[in-house]
Amino acid sequence: MLLRGLRCHPEIATTAMGCVSDNGGSSGRLRRTFSIPAVGDLRNCLVALSDENNPLAELFQYRLPGEEDAGGHTLGNLVMTALLCRTGSLSEAVSHAGKLVESRGRVLPSTETPATLCAEFEERRIVRGEVEITSQRRPIRRVWLEPHHPEPTPGLLAALLAADVIVLGPGSLYTSIVPNLLVRGVPDAIRESGALIMLVSNLMTQPGESDGFTAADHLSAVEDYLGAGTVQFCLMNSSPIHGRRLARYTEASPVENDLSAITRHNVLPVAADLLDESTPEVRHDSYKLARLVAELWRNTNRSIVCPPQPLTDTQASISFFRTA
Repeated sequence: MLLRGLRCHPEIATTAMGCVSDNGGSSGRLRRTFSIPAVGDLRNCLVALSDENNPLAELFQYRLPGEEDAGGHTLGNLVMTALLCRTGSLSEAVSHAGKLVESRGRVLPSTETPATLCAEFEERRIVRGEVEITSQRRPIRRVWLEPHHPEPTPGLLAALLAADVIVLGPGSLYTSIVPNLLVRGVPDAIRESGALIMLVSNLMTQPGESDGFTAADHLSAVEDYLGAGTVQFCLMNSSPIHGRRLARYTEASPVENDLSAITRHNVLPVAADLLDESTPEVRHDSYKLARLVAELWRNTNRSIVCPPQPLTDTQASISFFRTA
């Protein structure tokens, strides 16, 4: 969601880090067949950074009909798997795919190691695999990758250390965001980067991952793996989600913006209208979110990490000045 908005800011050089531990759907089948990391999240990042009128990018998202053989696979996953088999390098495959769809940014897998996400639940039960984890519908105590702390993709740590802004989320908390923090060296690089570190709170809870979680709960979960005192801003939606939209969600609820709990983490809550009003689903507006991230980057005094009061809509929604 964020990348779609950032592609409209050519003055911002964007690098996306994607996890490779998905074991469901097309990515999972290709993982099992070719013993490769999952490519689906990386494909989504590439398409998000490409022009929305790019016909090949649209084809990358096309899912073949049926369930047998090639049925059920997205074309982009097949292309990236072919590139990986040909080059022997996941990062090279992603780079070549990015050129095909004319991606306006760089996408890096967090690791090139085929890694399995594992979770321990509160009753000490251990489950392996993303699909199996979310299907348990139990509170997650901790997660890790097997093999433990796989090596980062070449160039990833350097990209983090050179960043001006690092944004975590929005996305599935334990299966899309945290897995990136389980790669060797990534938490240290984020902490040492000197960048503004932002967490975008999800709009809705996710069944099997964040049932009942508030924005502060999301922050606490990230800090368990990144370290307390690293995140500086927590971005939240302040626009109300109306009943007709909520009726579509029988097992999820809006994430509560518990501002006081966030400030106790020494993190600045930033509340702004981030809701996409054009879709029946509850989604972030890519352009509002990207603009807010850019505004905070342009207007934050780096010497003041946490002003005494949360930023309201009026304070956060300042004009964006392009500095190409």
